[in-house]
Amino acid sequence: MKRILLSLAMSLCMLSTLASAALVDDFSFLKEIPAFVQYVQVVRDAGDCDKAEELRVKLQKTGLEEEQQIVLDIRTATLLARLYTEGEPKDPSRSLELLKEAEQELEGLEEDSFFKLILEAEIDSIHYLLNPRSLGKGISSNSKINKAYKHYPDQVYARLMKASSLLYAPSIAGGDVNKALQIYLELLREGLPILSRWDTASLYSNIGVASMKRNEWSTAKGYLDAAKALYRFDPTLDAYLKEVQDKL
Repeated sequence: MKRILLSLAMSLCMLSTLASAALVDDFSFLKEIPAFVQYVQVVRDAGDCDKAEELRVKLQKTGLEEEQQIVLDIRTATLLARLYTEGEPKDPSRSLELLKEAEQELEGLEEDSFFKLILEAEIDSIHYLLNPRSLGKGISSNSKINKAYKHYPDQVYARLMKASSLLYAPSIAGGDVNKALQIYLELLREGLPILSRWDTASLYSNIGVASMKRNEWSTAKGYLDAAKALYRFDPTLDAYLKEVQDKL
């Protein structure tokens, strides 16, 4: 793992700076909740829906102040909804139930606040994963990401989601792999000390995907392996690793 991280760090010397302001992470309070850290492990390291459902109930009463509890509730719902959407066996009905619960919780957040924009964008993106023909959800998610990125540019998660929207959108819809990679690598250089374990895993994985799109297969494998070392369960990541291995 240390060897992988060293090789990743060496690739940063060629980067230019996107912004000089210090990065912040308003989601960082989640790292201080041991039960949530355990929950993420169950979802992303074990892919255990039943255990996640059990832990999620316990996380609904933590003694947090109201806004933080709402954020926690929505994050647990979206994490589990994504697992039901991407894992096997899939359960789209349960995923939709969780998204509906999350949408109801959104009403307790201030309009156009960072949390509301980001969390609503996440919910919309999972709706789009469930039904790619629901273009309205995809457009809505992208619109909220752009708004969060514009108004909260120093937030780590706003940058992560902006880069992901650039990475996965087709060029005709504004996708730009090189710009996405630039944002990701800037986050890796300046944001790594404050990133959560789960966001770090997502960052490595997405840099790997960007490298794949640029046909940089050895680089892609290094980043995807680093993501896999943090969380073992990720069906999408496994598929990418297989594709990379076939190209090497």
